[in-house]
Amino acid sequence: MPAPDSTTRQRLQQLRQQLQQAGYAYYVLDAPTLPDSVYDKLYRELQDLEAEYPELVTPDSPTQRVGDRPAEQFTSWRHTIPLYSLENAFNAEELAKWEERWQRLVDPIPEFDYVCELKIDGSALALTYEEGVFVRGVTRGDGTTGEEITPNVRTIRAIPLRLAMDNPPAQVEIRGEAFLPIAEFDRINQERAAADEPPFANPRNAAAGTLRQLDPKVVDRRRLSFFAYTLHIPSEPERQPATQWAALELMQQMGFQVNPNRQHCANLAEVDAYFQAWDTQRKALPYLTDGVVLKLNSVPLQQQLGFTQKFPRWAIALKYPAEEVPTQVREISVNVGRTGAVTPMAIMAPVQVAGTTVQRATLHNSDRVQELDVRVGDTVIIRKAGEIIPEVVRVLPELRSPNTELFTMTTA
Repeated sequence: MPAPDSTTRQRLQQLRQQLQQAGYAYYVLDAPTLPDSVYDKLYRELQDLEAEYPELVTPDSPTQRVGDRPAEQFTSWRHTIPLYSLENAFNAEELAKWEERWQRLVDPIPEFDYVCELKIDGSALALTYEEGVFVRGVTRGDGTTGEEITPNVRTIRAIPLRLAMDNPPAQVEIRGEAFLPIAEFDRINQERAAADEPPFANPRNAAAGTLRQLDPKVVDRRRLSFFAYTLHIPSEPERQPATQWAALELMQQMGFQVNPNRQHCANLAEVDAYFQAWDTQRKALPYLTDGVVLKLNSVPLQQQLGFTQKFPRWAIALKYPAEEVPTQVREISVNVGRTGAVTPMAIMAPVQVAGTTVQRATLHNSDRVQELDVRVGDTVIIRKAGEIIPEVVRVLPELRSPNTELFTMTTA
């Protein structure tokens, strides 16, 4: 086989750049620049050239997103920087106490401001880039050690395989949230229903389960997305942005999707206004959010405050309360799938929950039915906070009629 000439090498580089730019426009900016037919033609040309000259295949090539072989198992990987979860606050009083706590740790209290971002309901990931090329993706795990799932992360089109920088740092660490858009979650559950498979309870669980699939092709078919929210440049700290806001802007320039609904807030009053405004607006978003993440904007102040054994001291999640609604159970049905999975379902008087009319709620399994002691005619509380599929939370036995009968699971 003849060696590739300079024209072939240049064409390969040009194709990769064109496809990477088109992918960024489509998956991150949601503003396609190429018709699908043109993209497909360029992609096939790249595939053909790489097949002819396999020695020129690079790990950041668009053709290398989906691996051919399923993994046998995942391996543990220790985070270079802790990827802890956030402390939660559920009201303004708890938020004020958090502010008091961090201010007691600095003297004098410096000038400060906050950055608010919507809290995406998904799975946290740590991404590592070396010389601008994506080399590793790791789950949160326990905050210090996670599972290395690089082949699965490569399939997420909103994650660039190469940073959009001419002179990238030697090492870059990106933290963010992998999630399933609501429309994609609905599509997956429709396919599962058609196959008599039990539906996923919510997009968060579906995203977590998808990331742990051993076969990257399964992950690729489920079309996860990703929002970046934290940037670390350990190899060149002088290039680390001085603020969270600047870090978000730099990650966007690098080729990542960052949440467009972020906001500067000078104080907790502005944080509360942002929180209240999005309590209504979030229902129209194409993805689930269950709260607001509040971070000190100053990165030096973040570094000064550091971490507790569980949480960063400089960030907190302000959570929206679950919307719970009473209704009455009219019937309890049991569905048996082709695989033998048995799913009990409460059929109820129609009620509005989180902006939609709900008439059915999952009871999960026989153990849950027994635990609830739910009966036909009972008044129950249902919720849909972070749950696409409504569930029965509890029964109100004080409203139960004396002639109700104990429900027993049958599959006949």
